[in-house]
Amino acid sequence: MDKSGASRVVIVDDMVINRMIIASLLSSNGVASDQAESGRECLDLVEKNDYDLILLDHRMPDFDGVDTLMALKDIFQKKGREIPVICHTTEEGRKNINLYKAAGFADVLIKPIDPKQLAEVLMTYLPEEKEIVEEEIEDEEPMIGEYPEDADELDKLPLWLKRVPHIDLVKGIENCGSAEDYLDALYVFYSSIEEKRDDIVSFKGNKEWTMYKLSVHSLKSIARLVGARDVAALAKKLEDAAGEMDIETINEYTKELLEAYTKFSDYLEPLLEDDIIKELIRASNEAEQEKKEPERIYDKSHTVLYIRPKHGIVIKGVEKSLKEADYQIISVGDEPDEIISYRDRADIVLYHPVSGDESHIMITMNLLSEICTDDSKILLLIGDKADIEIARRANGYNLVTEVYTRPVKMEKFTEDIKGYSMLLEEYSRRKTIFLVDDDPDYTAIVSKWLSKCYDIAAFNEGEELIKGLGASKPDLILMDYEMPNLDGYDLMKRIRLDEDMKSIPVIFLTGKNDKEHVFKILNYKPDGYLLKSSQKENLLDSIERFFKETMYRRALDKDFEGM
Repeated sequence: MDKSGASRVVIVDDMVINRMIIASLLSSNGVASDQAESGRECLDLVEKNDYDLILLDHRMPDFDGVDTLMALKDIFQKKGREIPVICHTTEEGRKNINLYKAAGFADVLIKPIDPKQLAEVLMTYLPEEKEIVEEEIEDEEPMIGEYPEDADELDKLPLWLKRVPHIDLVKGIENCGSAEDYLDALYVFYSSIEEKRDDIVSFKGNKEWTMYKLSVHSLKSIARLVGARDVAALAKKLEDAAGEMDIETINEYTKELLEAYTKFSDYLEPLLEDDIIKELIRASNEAEQEKKEPERIYDKSHTVLYIRPKHGIVIKGVEKSLKEADYQIISVGDEPDEIISYRDRADIVLYHPVSGDESHIMITMNLLSEICTDDSKILLLIGDKADIEIARRANGYNLVTEVYTRPVKMEKFTEDIKGYSMLLEEYSRRKTIFLVDDDPDYTAIVSKWLSKCYDIAAFNEGEELIKGLGASKPDLILMDYEMPNLDGYDLMKRIRLDEDMKSIPVIFLTGKNDKEHVFKILNYKPDGYLLKSSQKENLLDSIERFFKETMYRRALDKDFEGM
């Protein structure tokens, strides 16, 4: 359990895509997670942290799920606390469920994991006092008095908006991240009411059920985003009905949906003239300007923060080699205050642990792991083998990219540093993201969220995206699944089979998370899978984590080509 009291789960799987999917599903249930790509990394995490549940892959190289489970049992005994361990395995493992349980697993999940089964596991095995947020929309009317964690954000909303019925302001702010962003999303929701309503009426009248389903699906997504829960619930009911060709339900509930939806035209009309909203947007723009970084004195990707002892022959060799390679060096003593003072001046951190002080090495490694995680730095170790062995046992050693033990081959060392610099330059470069979704309202909102950090090009259908890819290659494609003419699966297939496009990373951003669709999508190995129900901060964090993990993976593989 983390300090906030929220549930925390560790996901263990040697495939990054599997970890990302499970993490996304957990996030949609309000559960935080850590990730481990091996059994041994899992053991390190469980030794040092407290968890409420472990999701453990059965088939992993070197140290498989059963080996890991046995080792975990020893840790549980030392800590005096049992943690439920759930085995997740492929369809082939279904026949061995009884064997897994006999081995000591609390339960078994079959991959690709069914979100409903995962929710049942969470409800069954997480402690009762931990809150699980259901993905499905609840029926009860939210209370205005339920303040978000930052109550100031709710206070920023105009008084008239707090009197609007059938809208959960708290959920809307939580989804969008701030009052300013929420009001932006609310304005998009309000502005498109007439157009979306007319589309639904037209598609129903013409019995174009595929387009009808896409339209109510689009309405569901944006209604959920702004907290219009009754509208979202009705839209979901009709989306399901259209998928099952349940015409009776469509005829019965479409009018109710449109009436509930259209009422917001009157409820939200003051958005057009509200001076408070105009002032909030102005203040938000000014705040963004103030956040812009001042001009850097240091080229961080070509500066090395060298944390070293006072004397030693290796020190002179390292500093001489880096200077000859045209790198700036900031040499500091192995003291927390000095390290923190200079942390912002370099993106490559070289730690030279000092002999004879095990506790000090542990403290420094803990500090460096936090700094490198927060600031996306490359962490390297150099020194005597005995001191490196102490550092290996410390929290955060999993973040170390490379180790250089004495005698150090300086030519290889400087070549590696040059490669890491190129990776860091690539990582810090402003990235381009192509976003494809047939709902222009949703793309408008997500584009605004992402545009503060990335260059965004939005497309409303698959063929438009293909044309865009012919002109330029983005760093990432965010792709919806359900789209007319060319859906996400067929679009993914086109991209993966094209020599010029197949290397472009693709992350699905969709409302589809059922087993059938997940399994179908995984055939073409996407680089991630995010739900449209993800809140703004979760979406931004997931994309940042994707780019960060890509950089670290290339650093570990010494993949410096093509930069």
